[in-house]
Amino acid sequence: MVVIYAEKSSLAKSIAETLKAGKRLCNSSEPTIGWWKFQFNGEQAILCHGAGHLCTSVDAQEYGEQYKQWDLRKYPCIPDELKIKVKDSTKACYNTIAEFFKQADWLINATDPDREGELIFKYIYDTLNCKQMWKRVILEDTTTSTIYKAFHHLIDGTQMLPLQMSGMARDYADWIIGINLTVAMTKKFGDRENIFTLGRVQTPTLNLIVQRELAIKNHIKQPFWKLLSSFDVNGIPLNTEYKNGSFEQKNIAEKILSECNQVQKGTVISKIQKTRKVSAPKLYNATQLRSACNRKFGWSLKETDKVMQALYEHRLMTYPRSSSEYLPDSMKNDVTDTLNKLFQTDMYKQYKTDNWKSFGKRHFDDSKVGSHTAIIPTTNVPSTLDNISPDEQKLYDLLVKSVIRMIYPDAEIEETTLDITVGNNIFHTKGNVIKEYGWYTIDAMPKETTLPECNEGDVFYGKFTLKEGQTEPPKRYTQATLIEEMELAGKRIVDEETRALMLKNHMGIGTEATRTSVIQQLFTKGYIAEKGKSIYATEKGIYLINTLTVPDLKSAEMTGELEKKLNDIANGRYSYEEYIREIQQKTKEWYAAIVNTNANVYQTEDSLLCPFCGRIMKMQKFGLSCTGYFDKTNPCNFSIAKEICKKKITSSQMKMLINSGRTRIIKGFVSKNGKEFNASLLLDKSTKKITFEFEPKS
Repeated sequence: MVVIYAEKSSLAKSIAETLKAGKRLCNSSEPTIGWWKFQFNGEQAILCHGAGHLCTSVDAQEYGEQYKQWDLRKYPCIPDELKIKVKDSTKACYNTIAEFFKQADWLINATDPDREGELIFKYIYDTLNCKQMWKRVILEDTTTSTIYKAFHHLIDGTQMLPLQMSGMARDYADWIIGINLTVAMTKKFGDRENIFTLGRVQTPTLNLIVQRELAIKNHIKQPFWKLLSSFDVNGIPLNTEYKNGSFEQKNIAEKILSECNQVQKGTVISKIQKTRKVSAPKLYNATQLRSACNRKFGWSLKETDKVMQALYEHRLMTYPRSSSEYLPDSMKNDVTDTLNKLFQTDMYKQYKTDNWKSFGKRHFDDSKVGSHTAIIPTTNVPSTLDNISPDEQKLYDLLVKSVIRMIYPDAEIEETTLDITVGNNIFHTKGNVIKEYGWYTIDAMPKETTLPECNEGDVFYGKFTLKEGQTEPPKRYTQATLIEEMELAGKRIVDEETRALMLKNHMGIGTEATRTSVIQQLFTKGYIAEKGKSIYATEKGIYLINTLTVPDLKSAEMTGELEKKLNDIANGRYSYEEYIREIQQKTKEWYAAIVNTNANVYQTEDSLLCPFCGRIMKMQKFGLSCTGYFDKTNPCNFSIAKEICKKKITSSQMKMLINSGRTRIIKGFVSKNGKEFNASLLLDKSTKKITFEFEPKS
């Protein structure tokens, strides 16, 4: 007898329909637990399903009573391997599956075809001490044709062992880093109400947000001046800008403005025209699809994942957690079939064309596919979208047009660059005109900038003006821009080849399957919050990053390198044992670094303690004062005034000063001479007084 194990009930249902498994049977006391009995290739078969992860790693105290209390002298807890147990919430489901596994002569693993899916199956297989041979079915989508083909081309289970080892290595690393460093950070700087969780993926993600927040808070706006001109070209204005950029000093800008006003005339000294071809964009992977939905529809990552999963279960799109933007050559026929079906529908017949552009390496490249293909519509094309929700219709339309674009010709843009000299000064402008619309006609029509007709040597009268501006701080992350940063380990990579290499090597922070949940955890733990679409770091999040003296743990590059090694384990290029040894050693070093850190304990507004004597701080009329001020036998006169150098100090700034020993840069202090200045407040532990740290001069 063969037992087929699916990760979820929805997938099991799709498999059952394709394999003609008949009626679903279920547990009388728990109807959500179900299975099918049928004949598969002439052999008795049982198809059963789980509910995601049925097993999990045990708590630290299971490795010894000494770890029950968070005692810094007893930790770190460094087991040789993780102990796995059945989750209490899934015991009934697990027990049902266990009975089937015990009866099986061999097994078929039909979990999600990724590292996490392999781990789900392995933990069940290992906890049951199974010895049977097993095979793997790879399902890129849940259409009938894909399922039928996959079940008749099963993969030997031994080929999946490297991917399983990668999953185990990831699970081990997350557990050992998470538990030990959370214990260290919480016991040193928190309490029962303020638990500081750290993680291999969570902490560098938080660091990205905190560093952006600090850059915004500490940004000092600097004035600059732009020199603009408008030339009269036969009654049509030609707007240009001083070619050497903006000015930091107004007097220099005014001097050049005066020179231009004296000359008045401008001569065209250079006119360069180039035609540039623009290829259709790459296909969507999970990150880029989430980002597009956030920008176009305003959906959160969690909302997008829900819609993606629904379309996948409706058999309308391929596997939703792919990191690839490419398709294999073997899918060219399927994509052709999908497009032909789409052009027969009322929804997309308007895009039908007889002049298909040939499929090329930009979208079909076996060397860049990785574990999964790009996300595209399946060959299961519906005649109408009335049977799915409005949100699912929007996402489906996005995917359909991403595929239709591939067969349209490149767009062509004619770019014109003009240089105009006014005396010894040069003004510059660019224009662009679309010569061939190509794939732009599908869903991406750009704006044109048309310049009036002129040639080299032409002379025009101009008007010149100065425009004052101020430097702006970087923008806060949105959910879309944050996952894009995580995908490329905090790097801004424009070059497509370099970006493709990073994606192939899995060098980002987290994976397509985990990034959404990591960001959600940061919200849940109070490290970040959201205003509109903007994500900002909370005081607790900033405190954690400022206090954590382990640069590697905050490093996006370090996390990306660890993620790459996990991918190398999956591909047989790196040793599981070596990875575990590396993680164990790093965890010991990081744990010691945190435990030996000297910094103030994090406190809430209701429990602020004096940083010098440890007694409670209370708000008085003049400011925040240590209650030891009134203790005649052991006095402490530490206080923070409500106003320092004519600048009001907020309660949050007082709290940060006590927690972190310093504030961010505060703007608007006034000196005794009446001059304004900006500075951070610092606690001087030698004098027990507050001092200034001035911002660096520009």
